[in-house]
Amino acid sequence: MRAIVFHGNLQYAEIPKTEIPKVIEKAYVSVISSLLKEEIPFGLNITGYTLEILPDGVVSLIKDGIESGLIEVVGTSYTHAILPLLPLDRVETQIRRDREVKENMLEVSPEGFWLPELAYDPIIPAILKDSGYRYLFADGEAMLLSSHLNSAIKPIKPFYPHLIKAQRGEGFVYLNYFLGLRELKRAVGMTFGGKVTLEAVKEIEAVPVWVAVNTAVMLGIGHFPLMNPRKVAGWLRGREDILLYGTDIEFLGYRDLGGYKMSVEGLLELLRELDAELCLPSQLKHSGKKLYLRTSSWAPDKSLRIWAEDEGNARLNMLSWGMKGELAFLAENSDARGWEPLPERRLDAFKAVYKAWRGENGKS
Repeated sequence: MRAIVFHGNLQYAEIPKTEIPKVIEKAYVSVISSLLKEEIPFGLNITGYTLEILPDGVVSLIKDGIESGLIEVVGTSYTHAILPLLPLDRVETQIRRDREVKENMLEVSPEGFWLPELAYDPIIPAILKDSGYRYLFADGEAMLLSSHLNSAIKPIKPFYPHLIKAQRGEGFVYLNYFLGLRELKRAVGMTFGGKVTLEAVKEIEAVPVWVAVNTAVMLGIGHFPLMNPRKVAGWLRGREDILLYGTDIEFLGYRDLGGYKMSVEGLLELLRELDAELCLPSQLKHSGKKLYLRTSSWAPDKSLRIWAEDEGNARLNMLSWGMKGELAFLAENSDARGWEPLPERRLDAFKAVYKAWRGENGKS
């Protein structure tokens, strides 16, 4: 058995707000309706904030999928906040607000929780369990790299550095890409199937999300050079109880990757090549593994630096610390601190901080 989870967040750092209607039509509607038509089960992780601004027709489509047993709704933080960067009361508030929205709008109480950017620390499972969650999704590569807990002493090196260089346009791009594919295939070979039990403040089950698998699938369905659905199916054949896709829904139909377009049709082609029997993510088997997971994310170096070290990010994190109320949610949105955020996304967070300081209320 294998599973799929789509992550949806219309506060996306790199997508202009004027493009939101197009994103909804090309990605959300296209992907969800196509998979429901094919009767393919999948997990759906949409932030509560996003759910509140989706058109009624899309919400109804999701509810149809829930009622048919094809969609498993997954919880997350309300505005895609990076939880390890928040004080604990705000971690709990983000978690509970998202859950309340899904209970009110979709009439479901999620059992699984998607960590935004898979950013994790060992106290978060306790708060999740206190809030009614049974399992979470966490970075699989970070699980493999948690034997050493101090990255200041032993820095974490990416599994496929040449592919990352190619993506960034560094050096001889085509050579880095070719070498990166070899590294990526080796990384796929390091994955294991099934859930694990995380040793944390309160133990919790976790579904590993394998960035290497995600990347291989995206390269295959996007028909990147030397890659196609059949080849990726060959890489993944025999790997059971894994997530085949666990990343942004926006990549299918709306957002390209390095100039290559991906679509739900490409994903369906991969599933046919793989002859994969799919299940809901909660139905994946347990591997029998029990391990400690370090404070981490799914960034290439598994750190939180992307959302913390930049001067603008550091300033936002400092200013939003201790904020409460509606404006705090917008100030905490991770996509103001994203990989390459647009100015308007960053300004939304700064505006929320300013309004809160001036005693104003409401969403910006």
